[in-house]
Formats: sequence, structure tokens, C-alpha cells
Amino acid sequence: MDTERRVKLRYPLHLNVRYQTLGAVSRVADVGETVNLSSSGVLIASTCPIGEGERVRAVIEWPSLLNGTIPLQLVTIGIVVRRQNARLAIAFEGYQFRTSARRANVATMPEPRSTMPEPRSSSPYYHGLDVANLQIAAKSVG
Repeated sequence: MDTERRVKLRYPLHLNVRYQTLGAVSRVADVGETVNLSSSGVLIASTCPIGEGERVRAVIEWPSLLNGTIPLQLVTIGIVVRRQNARLAIAFEGYQFRTSARRANVATMPEPRSTMPEPRSSSPYYHGLDVANLQIAAKSVG
């Protein structure tokens, strides 16, 4: 007989995570590492004194980049459903992916082509682009 109570499949991902309680009395914040993750919750290696029933916000550094260059983070809100030894289980109430403020890993960037023309701008972020003639389009969301 199968004794697994979880409905969602858990993936053994070891990712950096920052988390804090959302209680009005006193906020507790810490950093740690995920042990496993599913679409409905996360298990975090934690020695922080957060108890069952606490509401928590956790921000997880996502391992892949948006469009191969933009760092992502998974921002979650949830309830601590289990506290066992040095592990904290959180059931998600909601989550969303957001772009991260940290810079992309330079090791994932392609090498510049030797056939590219010399840059016309002194900006290191637009190497090889004619930024004087760069057209920008805006899209309205509505």
C-alpha cells in the first residue's frame, strides 16, 4: 500500500532561498537552501525558529535564465505545515516568477564575434551596436 500523502511530484532541487515570516508581532528572516520543490510546496533546510502555522514569504533563486540572460526568482507566499529537525515544509498559497535584480552569470554569455564592427558607444553593455540609430518600441498592456 502506498503511504505517500503528497499529490504533487517533488523535485530534489538545491537552490538558494531567502525567507521571512509575515506575522505582525515579530518578523523572523533567514537564508537557506531548498531540499525539494513541487508546484504546491517546498522543503527548506533551516535552523530558523519558525513554527507551524506561520505565514512565510520565500524567494528562491531559479536555476534557469529568462531568454538565456535574465536571472529569475520564484517568489512564494505560504504556510509552514511541518517543522522537523532542521527542515521547514511550506505549503504554497501562491507564487509567481519575477526577474531578479542580480546580474546574469557571465559564464553563460556568448563570446563576442571577432567580425563585429567597433562600437560607436562607450557603453560596455552595447558592444558592437549602433545605439545612436537604435529604435525602441513600447507595447501597451491593457
